[in-house]
Amino acid sequence: MSNSIAKVYADSVKKNQKILYGVWEPGFPVKLGDFGIMNGNIFTQLGNISELEDLKDFEIKYRTDETKDEKTFISERGVTFNIKPQVAGTVEGVKGNASIDVNFSKEGSVFFNAAECVYEIIENKYELGKRLLEIHRKSKHIWKKEFVVVTDRVNTKRALILISTSSDFAISLEASAEVPVIDLSQASLGLKISFQKSSGYKFISEDGIIPLVGLSKIQSPFPWFTKEMKPFTARYSSQMVESIKDFKMLESVTNEDNELQFSQYTEDLID
Repeated sequence: MSNSIAKVYADSVKKNQKILYGVWEPGFPVKLGDFGIMNGNIFTQLGNISELEDLKDFEIKYRTDETKDEKTFISERGVTFNIKPQVAGTVEGVKGNASIDVNFSKEGSVFFNAAECVYEIIENKYELGKRLLEIHRKSKHIWKKEFVVVTDRVNTKRALILISTSSDFAISLEASAEVPVIDLSQASLGLKISFQKSSGYKFISEDGIIPLVGLSKIQSPFPWFTKEMKPFTARYSSQMVESIKDFKMLESVTNEDNELQFSQYTEDLID
């Protein structure tokens, strides 16, 4: 592949999830309050804000949206999938479990499915932003402008992530138990590989992971324009915008002295 699997995955997630970033590698344990730097659309964790001496007295407040939903997306090109129902019996009288076939015709394509997703946020993001701006003003070595903070994360009980590293990657997965048809929104669905052709990255988890995170950072209060004054395009889904409104994720803290603010990081860094 011309691009790394990590970059292909991270860029695909950002393109589809708008203000959320994909955790690489899937399964990496990400906590709210983790901070780090961005390499393109890939978050590299350096620590947690709880480790900062200047924030020892700061209490982070959390909120969880108990609404559970499913997140599924595929690349615009090069991916097709077909869900096959359970076969009552074959010529030999053996039942065929319900299954899903995923076929890739293009290298670097992604299939993503996460079931029973729950959204968690740092509720007092406004107060946290004020404190981080104070630390940044005091010492830019302690808190650098390029640092991003995990202020939102998505928990999922079951995840299926496939990435093609060849132009003819194909995989079939069948239900572990007898079900009439595969329902990808069900976290209790167990999947096992029954067929694979060619090479590809696959991540199948039924233990619960954090596949997606939302990030905040110190940045200019006018991120919509570049130096050439070209409009900055940050794309949001209507569902995510409503979630942001509910949890006040668009609130920002502005420092009038240096015209910086702490706000949601939505930079689109897809090449």
